[in-house]
Amino acid sequence: MKVASHSADDESALALFLELVRIDSPSGGEQRLARACADWMRSQGLSVDLEPVDVMGERSTNVWAYTAGDSALDPVLVCAHLDTRWPGIPDVRRGADGWIESRNAVPLGADDKAGVAAVMSAVSTILRRGMRHPPIHVLFTVGEEVGSIGVRASEPIRFGGRRAVVVDADGPVGTLVESSYGRAQAQMRFRPGGEARRYAVWRALQEAAKQIGPGLSAELVRFDSRDSEWEAAFTVWVSPEIDWRIANARCQTWLKEVERNTAPQEVKWDIVYPAYDVRASSWLHVVKRRIERVRVAPACVRMRDGCDANWLAAMGALPVNIGVGYEFAHSRAERIHAESLEMLSRLLIAVLAEPEREGSEAHV
Repeated sequence: MKVASHSADDESALALFLELVRIDSPSGGEQRLARACADWMRSQGLSVDLEPVDVMGERSTNVWAYTAGDSALDPVLVCAHLDTRWPGIPDVRRGADGWIESRNAVPLGADDKAGVAAVMSAVSTILRRGMRHPPIHVLFTVGEEVGSIGVRASEPIRFGGRRAVVVDADGPVGTLVESSYGRAQAQMRFRPGGEARRYAVWRALQEAAKQIGPGLSAELVRFDSRDSEWEAAFTVWVSPEIDWRIANARCQTWLKEVERNTAPQEVKWDIVYPAYDVRASSWLHVVKRRIERVRVAPACVRMRDGCDANWLAAMGALPVNIGVGYEFAHSRAERIHAESLEMLSRLLIAVLAEPEREGSEAHV
């Protein structure tokens, strides 16, 4: 990446994105990209700290950056992730119609390098223009694609406020995730038995999935019976309308009942993503008003798949997850339009910088 340039063209979200996708950064292999982003943000005047994180046995690094602003304003955390689902460097092509795609078998990586590029461009623009802004904390995480390992490793999160913006939603620019389902998984091992025992266990597990309770849904996603052992796995979805602590207690009660009825040899329970809901937050409404000022129509949605925002919410933040504009994420067909990158950068500037004329906004 170009590290010392202060040209507005070189600092555009599009230019930065085209640089970022040339750096391989699969989950656990984000170190080179982390260093490049850290160096670039230092060149823009931000203070930077690298936070070591173990990702699937590999030593990786979250990137924290900070720029002091008006201490009278509530600080804001803005978060995106460095890792991509697949390794390799895409052969990037920008068509005459503005779509940016990969010409080889490696997906483009707009999830979430487009988000990272837009954050860097927006913060740089705010500083270059001398715009009034709150203290801004930037967090680029690692291991998001394999269970938000990076953000979970930052607990207790090194951020003193509650307002957070996550730039990682699957949807057009202007999409705002106001709530998200939680997901957990249970894995069980059983000592093998006869055919009658196998059928009884399978039947009991199927019935258990129907009895998990309101606001929760369970699906038996695997039941493998072998000579050495039987294995079963449930995926449990949690509605954001239920307080996560209550939902977790209900899940534990349900799981104990499943154990009582099926007598597994071993049970493993893992919370993949907590559910969250920021619909009642004044911060969500502040974000909506501000993006409307840049002529982007906000669309509030509920998210099914989790991301770093779920864990930030569990740590006490109020995350508003913003649509990045990529399409067909994680596939060979993944693409993003050049206009989406520039629009996303403008939107983030509107959210992170204080408007010149702004009525009093409620604190969160």
